[in-house]
Amino acid sequence: MKPTLFLAVTAQLVASCAVPAFAQTPLPAGATYSNDPKPLKSYAPVDNPGNTAFDVTDRAAIAKLIYAYSFAYDNFETEAWFSLFTDDVTFVAGTPGQKAVAFQGDGFRKFWRERMDAFRTSGNQRRHLMSNILFLDQTADTAHVSVVGLLTNSADGKVFSAVSSLNYEGWLVKGADGWKIQRWHDFPDSIVPQ
Repeated sequence: MKPTLFLAVTAQLVASCAVPAFAQTPLPAGATYSNDPKPLKSYAPVDNPGNTAFDVTDRAAIAKLIYAYSFAYDNFETEAWFSLFTDDVTFVAGTPGQKAVAFQGDGFRKFWRERMDAFRTSGNQRRHLMSNILFLDQTADTAHVSVVGLLTNSADGKVFSAVSSLNYEGWLVKGADGWKIQRWHDFPDSIVPQ
């Protein structure tokens, strides 16, 4: 193979690996473009963040739900991960320079099931490290949170790398069986390769 052709093929393969899963054309089945959501980039508290007028049990349950999000996803426990969301969940994902994509209902479940199945056999082990949970608003049965974290990857148990910093925003509701995610925005700070 000529060196020029080899370099062109290599460049194409590298570029194709850097495209996020939800930036495909056409859109994945069950997905739509979402024009309004953007990453949360500001913090202007209405009340003192040190205010103690909240239910500690609810805060602990919400934190546990967010940590379960990471553990279930990272361990390919698809059904356990889906159980963290309401039946009518809206999941919006976007990366810098790309239109955000929204998933709902069967489209949400189909896309993320296929993505987890692909990772299960890829030789890659992702870890979501959810480090900062900030409660933007909370009532007795609703919560609005911002979550910042780090996504890492271990390839074939040999090469460790940081993939991206994470910027999540979530709207949660409390029902008879506890807290669940009703809407989730997933906006990493950089393009996340598959």
